[in-house]
Amino acid sequence: MNETYIDNSYLNCTFTLSVHNDLEEFIRYIYMIIYPIIFIIGLIGNLLSSLVFSITELSQNSCGIYFLLLAISDSIALIGGLHHCLTIGYNISIPYAIYCRTRNFLVYTSTDMVSWMIVAISVDRFLKVKFPFKSRIHCTNKLNIKVAGCITIILIVKNIHLASKFIGDFTLDAADNCDPNPAYPSYVHFFENIWPWIDLTTFVLLPFIIVTSCNIFIINDQHKRRLKFGHRNFDRSLTKFLLISSLSLITCNFPVSITIIVYPYISQIYGKSEHYDEVGFIFDILRIPSYATLALNFYLYYYSSSIFRHQALLLFKRLCRIRVHSNEMNILSMGIIQVQSPRQSNLREQTVEK
Repeated sequence: MNETYIDNSYLNCTFTLSVHNDLEEFIRYIYMIIYPIIFIIGLIGNLLSSLVFSITELSQNSCGIYFLLLAISDSIALIGGLHHCLTIGYNISIPYAIYCRTRNFLVYTSTDMVSWMIVAISVDRFLKVKFPFKSRIHCTNKLNIKVAGCITIILIVKNIHLASKFIGDFTLDAADNCDPNPAYPSYVHFFENIWPWIDLTTFVLLPFIIVTSCNIFIINDQHKRRLKFGHRNFDRSLTKFLLISSLSLITCNFPVSITIIVYPYISQIYGKSEHYDEVGFIFDILRIPSYATLALNFYLYYYSSSIFRHQALLLFKRLCRIRVHSNEMNILSMGIIQVQSPRQSNLREQTVEK
């Protein structure tokens, strides 16, 4: 009887270990193949976005600085994600404290910047819809640069502890050398039990609440304009962009943030390298869509905004040294006029008539 029990236990353990090994092998191929594709597509798209919002007409838009910082933050976060590509996909460890501290600080700060730049864009759009005349005076490039600077400083202060001596686990059984330093147990407790809640709130929950509130008002206002003025005054591209950005913010980042919180409580191998379980597999899988959102913003802009498409095509032709015809310039000028407020458009029309 005892021998049968031992045999069954041995078979169960062997089967479980085999499943875990299969999961680990599968996730290794994901980070070995899929992440490099995401990285290359994202780096190209973010570079193009940076150029569009820095050297084309869109750089004069009040939100241009937010879009530029969003593209830069996306790129930094994707570069930081190469850490998982190396450690999970290629089993390459980098046991250097300065690397871990720099990487953790830049990744957390850049991903926070992504969320809060989307917040800044949504709030800017909300103010322009709610207060169209006052926003012309107050929502300027100069003010937005100051706002972006304040957001950056706040996020740096929030994440500065990640660049300190508290980061770096170089014990033999460490799952990741960039985990908190076990020599500081109080910080390890903070990092595993308190920090995830702070990060969830600032990275996902608070930005999602603000973005969703602004978007509800903007979309409702657009709907009223459609009923009052007809289809032509219903900005579908703006509505589409705002909906996709807010939905991707929550659907791609909320699950991985929740997993970070519950991981220490439901995994038996958290922080250790000997085994691999289902929780670790889910955690590693959920990182992929989170990284994908960092790579797809350029393509989202190109899909949802005709004005961005025109400016991007103009940029492509500049880069390829193709002469831009005068009729294309007229189309671009008309596109820029459409982005302006109704009051600005009326003044421009009155000037033309005169």
